[in-house]
Amino acid sequence: MCESLGGRFDRQRGDHYIMIRDGLHRPVVIPKKKGLGEDIVLGIGRTLGLSRKEIEERLGMARRARGEKGVTQGVVLK
Repeated sequence: MCESLGGRFDRQRGDHYIMIRDGLHRPVVIPKKKGLGEDIVLGIGRTLGLSRKEIEERLGMARRARGEKGVTQGVVLK
């Protein structure tokens, strides 16, 4: 999601990826684990300036691109 919005990998610190993008006041920190909880996904989306609806739409597009149904790596947005 971050890369599709112009973010780029800056560095890795421990078990987190640090992404940056021009125009953001702080870096986007993404945990390096398979299943991300709803709170983490929403926090990343807020940092990127996305609404909840935009996040859900982007996750839906990612699922369809991979041919998946249901949950994307443990993420369920209610």
